[in-house]
Amino acid sequence: MTYLEKILASKRDEIARAKAHTTRAQVERLAAARRDTPRGFAAALNASGVRVIAELKRASPSAGDIRPDLDPADLARRYAEGGAAALSVLTEPAFFKSSADDLRQAREAVALPVLRKDFILDPYQVYESVALNADAILLIVRIVDDDTLHALYTLACSLGLDVLTEVFDEEDAARARALGATLVGINNRDLARFSTDTTRTARLAALFPPDVSIVALSGIRTSDDIRQTLACGIRRFLIGESLVRQPDPVATLRAWTTLHPSFPLSPMLPNLKICGITEHATARFCAEMGVGALGAVFYAKSPRYVTPSQARALFEGLPGHVARVGVFANCLPDAMLAAAREARLTTLQLHGQESLADIRSLLRSGYRVIRTLSATGDSLLKIAQEIPTEAGILVECGQGPLPGGNAAVWNWAEAAPLAAVRPFALAGGLTPDNITDALRGSRAAACDVSSGVETRPGVKNHDAIQKLVNALRKPAVTSGIQPFWLPSPNS
Repeated sequence: MTYLEKILASKRDEIARAKAHTTRAQVERLAAARRDTPRGFAAALNASGVRVIAELKRASPSAGDIRPDLDPADLARRYAEGGAAALSVLTEPAFFKSSADDLRQAREAVALPVLRKDFILDPYQVYESVALNADAILLIVRIVDDDTLHALYTLACSLGLDVLTEVFDEEDAARARALGATLVGINNRDLARFSTDTTRTARLAALFPPDVSIVALSGIRTSDDIRQTLACGIRRFLIGESLVRQPDPVATLRAWTTLHPSFPLSPMLPNLKICGITEHATARFCAEMGVGALGAVFYAKSPRYVTPSQARALFEGLPGHVARVGVFANCLPDAMLAAAREARLTTLQLHGQESLADIRSLLRSGYRVIRTLSATGDSLLKIAQEIPTEAGILVECGQGPLPGGNAAVWNWAEAAPLAAVRPFALAGGLTPDNITDALRGSRAAACDVSSGVETRPGVKNHDAIQKLVNALRKPAVTSGIQPFWLPSPNS
């Protein structure tokens, strides 16, 4: 059994024992007797600045004992002094060694809103949370079916509780969107195995509309972790173990809540790629504007050619959510992988005569692989069917002497039939003035722009990039799917 399966089995036994001791009718009456008004958990998180939900946590299945002698009231007061926006209190006894009494003591000690963090499976627990004077509850999407999820969410809202809806992967994200969740926590930790990937929040955040408030959960340990997440436009955090272990949580929280991001908190455009980057200043500007992918051209005859070491310097210091794409033509797989390692790429884009065997070999290396196709109509569909579904497809016109779109405007709608089969990116003649029409006509999920934002080959015009970004943000034509240019979270 996984950690999660063991926890849920234990939780079901715990709920059965609780019902035997206090009936559903009794706990509903206790909930109805609550006298104080919930403190507004969501409102506290939506105030300006860096917002930290500081967690009280005695132990965990992966870390064992963290602070078994934790004093809930004292730690809650210190968190409040440090500038926490809210508290999260574990109430799960078997694996996290916590209790409902921890929540009561913490909430009585401070004026902050308090999240009950537990494995909520039954309406009984929602009424129980109200009776405990919790201000919000955590609903974990992956541990309940859709009917139960909707019932628990609706009940909590009707009782005045805010809900932090937790997701872990793309399927969870789709279910949270269908639920209408407005406060979503993205868990960097896999609850089944308790492994952590702190880049998960940035990847999944792109799947939600801009009016959804995103909270980064788990694995946040340092100021650098917070800065990296801020660079993705996410300023809400739930932090537990690293805070509980701090000898001076007041000073730590003050340092974290006064951080400013290295990059403006602009809405992300994860499926926009600017290719042919030759200057670090341009790479940084694109990241600041929310561009999701940057391309370095490794084709020696191109005026935009850079070496792998130059590409590494171009990408240095950029946030982790920005895809780093290497553009190759007729290069052997081993040579591509060597360049990718040196340049620290995330993605390999193939513009030559690379074989299907080459593509499969590169996919096994863990990089995102994009295959460029220069066909349209039935021919495009036929060729696309041969490309492994794990790889991405970029469609361009194929005109001109160099790999790439060569600034040639073409009938982008000729690529539209492919959209019914799989997501694809579009290239060729794209500019700030035509990008919206091109994406709508082609139904492309992503776009690759180079010469359309240049002053001359290899020299990008920042004003044109800004204009392109503004054009894409208005219709949000490239949002709503897994980020095209980055490797899958499961790869």
